Amino acid sequence: MRIDPFQPARSRKSRSGAGAGAVLGTLAAGLLAFAASGASAQPAGGQGYEFAPPPSAQANRVYGVNRQTGEMNVCQFERPNGSSVGVTFCFPQGEGAGPQKAGSYGLVATRYEGETGIFRVNRDTGEMSICYVRETTRPAGGTDSSLVCTPAAR
Repeated sequence: MRIDPFQPARSRKSRSGAGAGAVLGTLAAGLLAFAASGASAQPAGGQGYEFAPPPSAQANRVYGVNRQTGEMNVCQFERPNGSSVGVTFCFPQGEGAGPQKAGSYGLVATRYEGETGIFRVNRDTGEMSICYVRETTRPAGGTDSSLVCTPAAR
């Protein structure tokens, strides 16, 4: 049966002779089942960001990805000595962490307990890269930290 949404409901009838109420009730039940299944009408790569922690219980970090561009960020909590209030410290972007080709990006953590990085996945292409904070030693001493991502691969 084909239902014209612009036709008044009182004149709709199903082939079994049931009125519009039965048809709409069936439609509503189907929509509820769809919603209960966890399905979404919004595409997986919708606007905005997705956030996830790495699997390590020792990592005090949260990674973020722009769902459309694949651009990454990572921040952690720190409390400077002598301070009663902590700060959110975000690492600068390094190699591979900037915008990628347009797609539908998400984050996937492994179950490897020691891992402090996270996978950036492109749901459109199946490509993945691992993003992590890299520590590099300065020639004069000390270290610099930045968020880097490996090249995308399948």
